[in-house]
Amino acid sequence: MAIEVQCIQCGSTHQVNDRLAGRTVRCPECDTAVHVPEVDLVNPADEVAAEIVEVEIVDVEPDSEPIAAMPVGHNEHAVGQHGAGKADITPEPITPGILEDEDSDAIPRRKPREDDELDMTPMVDVTFLLLIFFMVTASFSLQKSVEMPRQQSDAQSHQTIDEDQLETVEVQIDDRGSFLVMAKDWERETPGKQNLTLALKSAMTNANEGMKLIITVHEMAKLQYLVDAMDSGTIAGFTELQVTQVDGFD
Repeated sequence: MAIEVQCIQCGSTHQVNDRLAGRTVRCPECDTAVHVPEVDLVNPADEVAAEIVEVEIVDVEPDSEPIAAMPVGHNEHAVGQHGAGKADITPEPITPGILEDEDSDAIPRRKPREDDELDMTPMVDVTFLLLIFFMVTASFSLQKSVEMPRQQSDAQSHQTIDEDQLETVEVQIDDRGSFLVMAKDWERETPGKQNLTLALKSAMTNANEGMKLIITVHEMAKLQYLVDAMDSGTIAGFTELQVTQVDGFD
């Protein structure tokens, strides 16, 4: 239950918790010490039995004692007894925050959110989705291949060409990567894969029946040169390839 008190200094009315009855509080408007009456003083029977007493106005020096407050609705009774009752009031310690209702529920402060560890599940899902996407959309290039017997010898092979056998064209690859094309009627040194392809195409004299390409490679030559020669022979249209490795050329 709240007690309604009125400040005599500024005349403002405030609600005070009944647990502060008999204590001295400060008015929030004028900061004047105001006494909270006891609960027993707020009794309607006292108002009926009270009589108006004439008092003599006497000049009194201001003192530091707090001014007693009276309940609202009993102003006439308090005015007649203000002079006599003032001396009986004993000031008590002032309690801060009097005018606030202690029973009111305060809004709790929101606790700061604790930072948890970063969840890596979405990132893993995105990674797998990208992996599947690139696997599906990737284009795989098919390389051409030609079956050929593997033959190695220390000396250059010489075979007798019969009339029933395929016509042959020989390509020699030295240790520096230079190509020497030896056709039936001419010989030509061609640097580079593109020039070798053109030379092999010009050496194709019997393309309808097919021709055989003999590649003789130096043992100190890089493997890339041998791959270029085989690729050029396949592009030129040779149906059979034969590779021979030697330790030198005459």
